[in-house]
Amino acid sequence: MDASYLDLLMAQQEEVTEAEGGGGGVWVVADVMDDAVAPVTLEALGAARTLADALGAYVYVVLLGEGVADLAQMLYQAGADGVRVADHPALAQFALAPYLKVLSELVESEQPEVVIFGATAQGQELAPRLAQRTGGGLIEHAMSVSLDESTRTVQVAFPIYGGQYCEVAACPEARPQFLTLEPGAFPAPFIDAYRKGEPTVLEIEPPEPDVRVVGPASEFEPPAVSLAQAPVIVAAGRQAGDFEMVERLATALGGQVAGDRGARDAGWVDVGQVVDVRGVTVAPKVYVAVGIRGDTFHNAAIEEAQFIVAIHPDPGAPIFQVADLCLEADPQEVLPALLEALG
Repeated sequence: MDASYLDLLMAQQEEVTEAEGGGGGVWVVADVMDDAVAPVTLEALGAARTLADALGAYVYVVLLGEGVADLAQMLYQAGADGVRVADHPALAQFALAPYLKVLSELVESEQPEVVIFGATAQGQELAPRLAQRTGGGLIEHAMSVSLDESTRTVQVAFPIYGGQYCEVAACPEARPQFLTLEPGAFPAPFIDAYRKGEPTVLEIEPPEPDVRVVGPASEFEPPAVSLAQAPVIVAAGRQAGDFEMVERLATALGGQVAGDRGARDAGWVDVGQVVDVRGVTVAPKVYVAVGIRGDTFHNAAIEEAQFIVAIHPDPGAPIFQVADLCLEADPQEVLPALLEALG
């Protein structure tokens, strides 16, 4: 075997050595979900690696939690040059005060150029507060990133108008540059099983969180999700027939019941359940229109729905023009079979 080829194979198995003294570079703040590194963190690592290579910088990951040190090797394999681990019982569950204190002190002491979060509940709470504390700039929900190498400024495309368009922004003067990355917008990096390293365990004393999880509440009914925020909606129209079956379908799908103005006139739904631009505009993941013909006002109110199912006997019903799945049939014939299939 050629000696240079053998050297290359051996180099792939060497440990990753962190930069002397650490600091600077491109950072990723990890999300941990169910005792594993969240997919968006690996996606952020891929983006960070691209930026760091263009900047001639290192990639560092900050890992916070309790008993999370073993997750560091996955981060090295995904492209990290160094991993900072803050392992403490006060960090076992995400709480704003202790996480923010650890991160702000670390950023102040090591001065990274770019700090990347996932656009998750945790990241969206931490990133703006950290940017404000450190005097940095923040761009949220990044869909793509590029670099102006002459100014070392990250240029970020982020969605506007409900994702119909993207706008490009940058923070040419503020440092560090904070970004939150939209989950799924960036490819996951190649996992190199031969990469490994020794994480730096930080000595920390975070404050007690202002809010602590003490357990589930008893004898408490959380408020119902509003119709405008419901993930699944089953709506009835005049052609629905048996409204009780519509209610049963909504229960089987874990959704909320609604209707058009025809259902309101029939007394099936109240005014707060009428889907209409003059009533409630909705954007569920699934919208099932049962016996709704679909006038202009109704169809405009559901245009942000991700997936629309329409059941109506009239092939010329306008609802079929906006639906993703169309079933030309009498709802009273379809719903019993659908309920039986759902168990």
